[in-house]
Amino acid sequence: MFKIASFGEILWDQFPDYKKPGGSPANVAYHLHIFGNDSYLISKIGDDSDGRELLHFLKEKKLPVEYIGMDRTHPTGLVTVSIDQHNEPSYTIHEPSAWDYISVNSDLLELSKSLNAICYASLSQRNSTSSDSLRELLLTVPPDCLKVFDLNLRPPFIQKDVILEMISLSDIVKMNEDEYETVGSWLTGSDTADAILVNDPEKIILLTMGEKGSALFSSQGHFQHKAYPISGDGDFVGVGDAFLASFTHQLLLKKNHADILETCNRYAAFVASQQGGMPSVPKNILNMIKE
Repeated sequence: MFKIASFGEILWDQFPDYKKPGGSPANVAYHLHIFGNDSYLISKIGDDSDGRELLHFLKEKKLPVEYIGMDRTHPTGLVTVSIDQHNEPSYTIHEPSAWDYISVNSDLLELSKSLNAICYASLSQRNSTSSDSLRELLLTVPPDCLKVFDLNLRPPFIQKDVILEMISLSDIVKMNEDEYETVGSWLTGSDTADAILVNDPEKIILLTMGEKGSALFSSQGHFQHKAYPISGDGDFVGVGDAFLASFTHQLLLKKNHADILETCNRYAAFVASQQGGMPSVPKNILNMIKE
């Protein structure tokens, strides 16, 4: 349907009792793939059993792996996930990891020239190698390519200058409430969205608010939609990634903002009821996004 790349980490989310494939860009690529797009993950794994297991998983899901490099020096990424009494996850992100060393080659540059959208997050820019590679790709995408930035504030990997630069370069910026407040404290203005949009009114600011739903700020106005009930024994990991993938896909379909938010919240509620960021999704749920 559309050609979309997701740049950044693929890794294992290690829970107390199980592990699941994860990484924000990998989750986004997975959801965009099952929506029917030509979805490509740009990342790197280690030359180890964890990396080979991730490749096997992606191939089983029929997600293309030709832009996932192999690093013979650094291990496959790992995140230790803890779940609190409110079922909210917290993360210990191990370093160094192979995805810190994503490099650009001629095949990647050729891919970037034909993209409808490119998605990326702040965590994958903690190392200058991957950060520089992303900037090189952003310079080569078509003028109408949608640039989608997911702000992932994961202490201690918070680089104010990098984050503000990515906000300025991007068409869509997604944040949660804490991230929204942090960015607002860095900017002048009474509100984070106002401070961003006054300089670039064509941007879309997405705000995810957990059980309060989500909001959207743009030149077309302010839209907000409630959250939907969550059933099942999920772990809340990757819910924001599913929301962002759903939003990106539907925006490319040129659906109106209010309808997109409603559908994104429904989809996020389903993913929140599952384990891990790349769950199997039944056809009736997928059709809600694709139609």
